[in-house]
Amino acid sequence: MSDKINENVILFPKTVEYYQFELTRMLETERYREAIRMLDFLLTCHNQDERIHEEWRALLQWLKTMFPEETLPMAELEDEELSEAELLRQRMADKERDNSGYAERLLDSLQQYPQSVDNLLLALDQLAFLEHPGINQRLTEWVTADERHPLIQYKVLQTLKLRGMTGQLELTKNGETIVVDVEETPSSFEDFPAPISEIIERVQDISQMDQPALAYFAQETWNEFLAYLYGTAQYRQILRQERECVDVWAAAFHFVLLEKVFEDGNKDEILDRYGITNDLMFQWEQAYRVMQSFVAATFSPSPRR
Repeated sequence: MSDKINENVILFPKTVEYYQFELTRMLETERYREAIRMLDFLLTCHNQDERIHEEWRALLQWLKTMFPEETLPMAELEDEELSEAELLRQRMADKERDNSGYAERLLDSLQQYPQSVDNLLLALDQLAFLEHPGINQRLTEWVTADERHPLIQYKVLQTLKLRGMTGQLELTKNGETIVVDVEETPSSFEDFPAPISEIIERVQDISQMDQPALAYFAQETWNEFLAYLYGTAQYRQILRQERECVDVWAAAFHFVLLEKVFEDGNKDEILDRYGITNDLMFQWEQAYRVMQSFVAATFSPSPRR
């Protein structure tokens, strides 16, 4: 990446804080390729804190040294004989063989509290590829017994689908009782229906020119929002929406990102850029409230079940 690509992007303290938070989550969940890409981007931006800039540079160098395979182009990785899923399954089989009862300990760890969301996600990533007869039942009982963090609920559904489970589960999510079909859970965020992709594409198109720092992590934050919303009445509402409501949700998401990252944001300017007229203000206010609830639930630093 050229050092001049983002020379006009200035990282304000709140923006830096957000990126630090995201980097920590990526490292804790072993998403090293994403962390390398983010650091490559951050080091091309103006940062008012030179100390942070040097920390990022050192972290990037360490990641590239320790995980050189994560710097390879995806096309090269796809040429490998084993797929990523097969590699993970093989690694988990080795762990279970070398550490008797490893799957049981992972399942038991879900019951520990306080427990960070990232630790739970990491445990679920491993449980998805472990061969153990009791995993599906234990996960089902655990996720339906109490209301879990929305991101964790969604990850459990993905894990169960990956393990071949089918059928319906009844969950409590955001104060709402929902019924979901495990086999219909999107395996990746690229699998969500078209109206979903249109919303994030609209945000990226609008922000790319004058707010590239915002556009960069909009996709990941949107993915987390989808996990938060999946299966709820609001999610079904988005799928049924009219064309103009794409702009309604896009404008609400864009404004919330500005508030969170820059602690700034001109509401009237955002509404104007997305063409939100008075006739659409009620829908916009509804979407904005949902977005605020998402931010409060997802980015709270306190441990969650």
